[in-house]
Amino acid sequence: MFGGGGPGSSSSDGTILITGGTLNITASGDGIDANGSLEITGGYTVVAGPTQGDTSTLDYDTTAQITGGTFIGTGASGMAQTFSDAQQGVISVSVGEQSDGTEVTLTDSRGNVVLDVTPDLSFAVVILSSPDLVSGESYTLTVGTASEEVEAG
Repeated sequence: MFGGGGPGSSSSDGTILITGGTLNITASGDGIDANGSLEITGGYTVVAGPTQGDTSTLDYDTTAQITGGTFIGTGASGMAQTFSDAQQGVISVSVGEQSDGTEVTLTDSRGNVVLDVTPDLSFAVVILSSPDLVSGESYTLTVGTASEEVEAG
């Protein structure tokens, strides 16, 4: 798992709040950049961020909380952050350098597809969260042709 705000972070009182809808973000820099906190309570959010430079799928100064909705994020690993608080399962995995168009699939222990995405940009990190993910349960993450068992946090 990845940590919170890093050294040199400058906090503010700003908040990004996502309560619903469908967001598809293809970023040339940070995917979601909160100069303060991020809160996701609903909706379906997909973020594809680049792997070059000082970029991150999620970039926040104080907290990033997910209490509802689906989040699928891919991007760089160098400055990667994940949710600091969650009321549903979260999976954050470094997957090595992957090409754009590489399919990412998460299946449960019965082989049912829980989440599936094919990012438009190359990536090295995958961050997944959904009300269907149960903290402490194991899932199979398939990236391209490679699969590994992961546990939701």
